[in-house]
Amino acid sequence: MGQTDTEAIVQIEQTRRRLDSEIDELATYLPPRTARVKRGAAVLAGVSVGVMLLGFVLRKRRQHAATRRLRAIEDRLARMEQRLGR
Repeated sequence: MGQTDTEAIVQIEQTRRRLDSEIDELATYLPPRTARVKRGAAVLAGVSVGVMLLGFVLRKRRQHAATRRLRAIEDRLARMEQRLGR
C-alpha cells in the first residue's frame, strides 16, 4: 500500500516481463495445427473484408450508373419537349 510511484512502476514492469515470458513459453506448446488455424482465420477475415469492400464499391458504381442513365433520359426528354415547342 505504501509504495512510491517508482516502486509500483518497477513492480508492474517486472510482472509484465514475467507474463510475457510465460506467454512465449506457452506459445511453444501450441501444436502447429493451431498456428495454421490461426493463420487461416486471419486470411478468412481479410478475404471477408475484401469481398465486403468490393461489394460496396460495385453497389455504389451500379447506383451511380443508374443515376447517370436517368439523367440521360431526362436530358433527351427535355430536348424532345423543346423541339415540340412545349
